[in-house]
Amino acid sequence: MDAPGTPFEDEIVVRRIRFSSEDTGFAVVDADRDGDELVLIGPLAHLEEREHVKVSGIWHEDKRYGPQVKVSLAESVPPSGDEALMAYLKRVRHVGAIRASKLLDRYGEHVLNVIDEDPGLAFRRIGLNPQRAREAAKSWNALRSTRALHLLLAPHGLAWLVPRIAAEYGERAHDTVRKRPYELTNVFGVGFQIADTIARAAGVPRDSPGRRRAAVVHVLIEAEREGSTCLPVPELATKAGTLLGAAPPDAQLFHDMVEHGDLVLEQDEDVLWAYRPPTYNLEVELGDLINGLAKSSPSLKPAVVATDDLTPAPEQAAAVLAAFTSRVSIVTGGPGTGKTATIRLICAAAKAQKASIALVAPTGRAARRMAESTGMEASTIHSALGWIPGQGPTRDEIEADLLVVDETSMANLELLVTLLRAVGAGMHVVLVGDADQLAPVGAGKPFAELVATKAVPVAELTHIFRQAAGSMIVRGAHAVRQGGMPDFAPHEGLQRDLFLIERADPMQALDEIESLVSRRLPEHYGVDPLTDVQVFAPVYRGALGIEAINQRLRQALNARGQQVMGGRLRIGDKLMLSGRNLHDLGLMNGTILRLLDHQDEKLIVSADRVVVELPDEEAPRLQLAYACSIHKGQGIELPVAIVVAHPASGAYFLRREMFYTAMTRARLATLVVGTRQVVARAAATPDTSRRYSRLAARLAPD
Repeated sequence: MDAPGTPFEDEIVVRRIRFSSEDTGFAVVDADRDGDELVLIGPLAHLEEREHVKVSGIWHEDKRYGPQVKVSLAESVPPSGDEALMAYLKRVRHVGAIRASKLLDRYGEHVLNVIDEDPGLAFRRIGLNPQRAREAAKSWNALRSTRALHLLLAPHGLAWLVPRIAAEYGERAHDTVRKRPYELTNVFGVGFQIADTIARAAGVPRDSPGRRRAAVVHVLIEAEREGSTCLPVPELATKAGTLLGAAPPDAQLFHDMVEHGDLVLEQDEDVLWAYRPPTYNLEVELGDLINGLAKSSPSLKPAVVATDDLTPAPEQAAAVLAAFTSRVSIVTGGPGTGKTATIRLICAAAKAQKASIALVAPTGRAARRMAESTGMEASTIHSALGWIPGQGPTRDEIEADLLVVDETSMANLELLVTLLRAVGAGMHVVLVGDADQLAPVGAGKPFAELVATKAVPVAELTHIFRQAAGSMIVRGAHAVRQGGMPDFAPHEGLQRDLFLIERADPMQALDEIESLVSRRLPEHYGVDPLTDVQVFAPVYRGALGIEAINQRLRQALNARGQQVMGGRLRIGDKLMLSGRNLHDLGLMNGTILRLLDHQDEKLIVSADRVVVELPDEEAPRLQLAYACSIHKGQGIELPVAIVVAHPASGAYFLRREMFYTAMTRARLATLVVGTRQVVARAAATPDTSRRYSRLAARLAPD
C-alpha cells in the first residue's frame, strides 16, 4: 500500500462483493491488481464479479480494516479477450457456452459490434429459431443499454444508478437518460441534482422546459418530506428558481404542467396553491371521508359504562358518549390524562351492547401496548388491512362495529386515508392521540389539524389523574407543553423519575451517557441496557451526535461482537430498521432490533422477543440504534430514556415538540444530559417550520 492520501489509478478485476447497497450505491469490494489483493470502498454497487474495471481514487488506512482504496470513479472496461467475451456473451438469454463459442469463432474480437448491427440476424446464424432469436435480441438490447448507461453515467460517479434505472426503463433506459433525463426524478433516490448532472452530460440546455418542470416537482417533493401537502405558488416559484440558478418559473410553465397532469393549482381567497396530483387527491379524499363519517347517522347506542376499576371523569364520559353519538370522534391529551383508560371505557361500553371492536395503531410496539392495557387483541394498521409489500392493502373493509386507533398523531396523510378507506358502512371510528407530539414523518399532520378544526367531536383530556400527578415526568411534560422549564428538583410526595445531569464539556457528557447506559442505570433499576434503555439526540453529526454516541455505546456494550456484512454490523448489535416497512415480517420503519446471528445469507434478528430472518439485501436499511433521533423514536415506549440536550448535539434543532416527545418515552425514568440553558431554550421554542395544508378548509362546514 502507498501512503494514505496517495492517488490510485489502475485497472482491476472484481473478485468478490463483500457488501453492496442499492439505495446508496456504496459497496465494499475485493479486487485483484496483477496478482495483488485490494479492498475497494465507494460507489461500486454497479460492479459484478469477474468484471474488469478502471478505478480512480486514493489510498486510505482504516483503523479497523486496514488499507483500502477509497474510490471516486469506477468505469467498466469493455470486455476483450476470449475469456471476457465468452463470459459476456453467456449473459444473453438462450446463448450458452456452445453458442458463445460459435459467435467468437465466427466474428472474433469484433463480435460485439457485429451483434449490435443486427442482433436478431446474428443469433439466428448460430442456430436459434426465430422466437428464441427475438428473445435473445431483446436480452442483448437490454445489455447494450446497460453498457451505454455505464458510459454515460460512470464519468460522473453515478454508475451505481445503472441497475435501478435499467430496472425501471428496461431496454429504453439509455434513450430515456439521454433524451429525457429529468424523468429520472421519478426513480427512487434520483433527485433533481443527480438528474441535472446527467442532463448536463447529455447536453440538455439549462433553459429547457423539462429542467424547469423537474425543479418544480422536486421542490414539491421536498416540501412533502418536510410535512407540507402543498405550497403557495409564489414560494414554489422562488424555491424552484433558486434550484435552477435562474429566474423563477413563470405562470405559463405552471399552466402547461396543469395541462399535462403534472400539477394541481387551487385558488382560495388570498393564495394560489400548488400540489402534486397524488397528494392533492389524498387530501381531498381525506376531507371527503371525514365529512362523510361526520354527517352520517350513528349506528351504535349512546352509552357510558363504568368498569370494576374505572369510573369515568367528566371529560372521559364526554369522550365515551361522543364515540357512540358520532361515527367519527377524537380523544386527545397529554401524559397522565387518561387516554388509555378512556379507550378501555369506550371498549366496555361497546361490549355492553355486543358491538365488535377493532383496535389498531401505526406501529407494532404501540399495538402491543394497546393490547396490554385493554386486555384485547390489537394490531398494526397495516396488519388490519392485510398489507402485502408491493401490492398494498388486500382487505377492502375492516370487519368491526367500532374502530379505535391509538397514537393517531403518528399517522400521516397517506396512512390515515388508507385506513379510513376500509371503514365499513355503519362503523364508528375513534382517533386517539397527543396533538402536541412531533408531527408524523411525511406529508400532512391530519390528527393535529382535526383537533384544531373541531370539525368532528373532540374530547380534550386535561385533568392529570392523581397517580400520574405524582410523576415528575408527567408534571415536567405538561410544563414543556406550555413552553415552561420542567422542574428537576425533588419534592416530597413526588416520584423522582425526571433528572437533569449537567455536563458542559461534550466529552464529559459522552462519558456520562456511557456510564449511565452500561453500568449505573442497569444496576439501579434492574434494566437491560440494550432493550430497556434508549438514548435520544436531535442530530447525527457532532461530538454528541447520534453517530458518536452509537460508536461509544457499541464499544461499551458489544466490543467483541462478531463482525458481519463487511464489518459494518456485529452480532449482538442494537439496530433499527430505517426507511422501509417490511409488512410481511411485521417490521416497521423505526423498529428496534437485536442482531442474533448471520447464516445462509440471512440476518437473524429479534424484535420485541420475536425472532425474524432478514435477507442480506436488507442490511443497508439497518442502522445502529444504541442512540437514535427523536423522530425515529416517536413510537418507542420503554423503561428508561436518556435525552441529550447539549450545545454539541444540535441544540438549535431541539424544539419544544421534540423535547416533549422524547421526555415522555419512558415509564420509569427520563434523564436529560446536557445543560439547563439548552433545556430552557428547547421548551420555550416551538417548531416554527410551516407545514402547509388545506385539510382544514376541506373540513369547514358547507
